[in-house]
Amino acid sequence: MPKATPPTIEQRPLGRTGRGTSILALSTSRLADVGQEEATRIIREAIDHGVNVIETAWEYGDGRTERWLGLALKDGYRERVTLLWQCCAHQRDYKTAMKQLDESLVRLKTNAVDVWSFHEMIYDNDVEWLYDHGGLDAAQEAREQGKARWLAFGGHKSPHIHVKLLQRGFAWDAVMMPLNPFDSGFRSFEKQVLPEVVRRGMAVIGTKPLAGGAVAGSRVLKPEESLRYCFSLPVSTVLCGMDSAAILRKNLKAAATFAPFHAGEMDAVRQKSRPVGGDGRFERYKTTQEFDGVLGQTAHGFIK
Repeated sequence: MPKATPPTIEQRPLGRTGRGTSILALSTSRLADVGQEEATRIIREAIDHGVNVIETAWEYGDGRTERWLGLALKDGYRERVTLLWQCCAHQRDYKTAMKQLDESLVRLKTNAVDVWSFHEMIYDNDVEWLYDHGGLDAAQEAREQGKARWLAFGGHKSPHIHVKLLQRGFAWDAVMMPLNPFDSGFRSFEKQVLPEVVRRGMAVIGTKPLAGGAVAGSRVLKPEESLRYCFSLPVSTVLCGMDSAAILRKNLKAAATFAPFHAGEMDAVRQKSRPVGGDGRFERYKTTQEFDGVLGQTAHGFIK
């Protein structure tokens, strides 16, 4: 059992679940290309410094990301994190969803994931497919079997898809959505989705706090400013893809020294972002297919 370092990062409840989560979470989406040794180092350093939410997905790195994460979570590390797993059955069908879960549990060397989330709910008919093809049935069955504790969904394309899914009435435990200052002025999840998720007592898991890397090149916002903005929203945690120790340490510092913006400061950041971000140029994951997974595009016929 590794010696635990007392967390210095603010903890917030994961919605109504009661689970405490660090405001900074590690997404493993970028670890597939760094190698097993470096991935292990980043994962364990994050946990040792108070990050207790780790996100992964069946399709990351053709499975090697999950294998490396499973190895990194040995020696007592698994018990210290909330493991957020993304189901990549893009036909939203029962059979594929359950098959992926069982494969991921083997790779991750665990008996259960803490959060099952449906990955990339970004196509308008994803909502109908999820209900009609059995994907939601699979998630509920996994929960009944003790293979998943809480259920969620996420996507980066359009707020109306999230709203449509919420209106179907299922009691989700958490919802993942892109949140950053640019989002506030363009097809805004912050305005159209976040308040309703909070009202329903569901956890808000922020994604794309740096707008898929666009913040750094915007010349308008600094990365630490955008992270602080996201942490100041009513989120449980914010997922950050970190593929080097240097980036991890910068984000750890931002989280450990976090002090919330007050309302006037939040508005000032929004106003500064809107003139250049209001047309969506810095959120191409909303307007193009550049950020959309190959498996999802294939399922929906965009790739043959």
